[in-house]
Amino acid sequence: MKLLLIFLLTLSLYADHDGKKEHQLSKDLSYLELSSEQKERVKGILKQYRVDVKAFREFKEKMENQKESLLTRDVLKEEDLQAINQAINQKGSTIESRFLLQMHTLLNSEQRQKFAQNLEEWEVE
Repeated sequence: MKLLLIFLLTLSLYADHDGKKEHQLSKDLSYLELSSEQKERVKGILKQYRVDVKAFREFKEKMENQKESLLTRDVLKEEDLQAINQAINQKGSTIESRFLLQMHTLLNSEQRQKFAQNLEEWEVE
């Protein structure tokens, strides 16, 4: 029984592996082998990104509360729901685009290739 449990646990750890060279920590950029100058610039970019994402999460929560409020009304308009969803998506997209443009400018072509393989880590949700 223990062997079966160990086997299943091991299998589940490797089942998600898709052949990409992975790094250990989420949002860890050590695999990019940044220069000292790049590291300093990345620190500033990441600091701003974290601030923006925190503000986005607060904004999204506020918008979700508005959506809940709409659902309690006697009449619900599709346009109102779409406006809320679009506002959330627009703000998230803007933050993500700004971050990716800054990283693109900073990285060389080899680093961009590596960074692009882990792009899903940086999606604003």
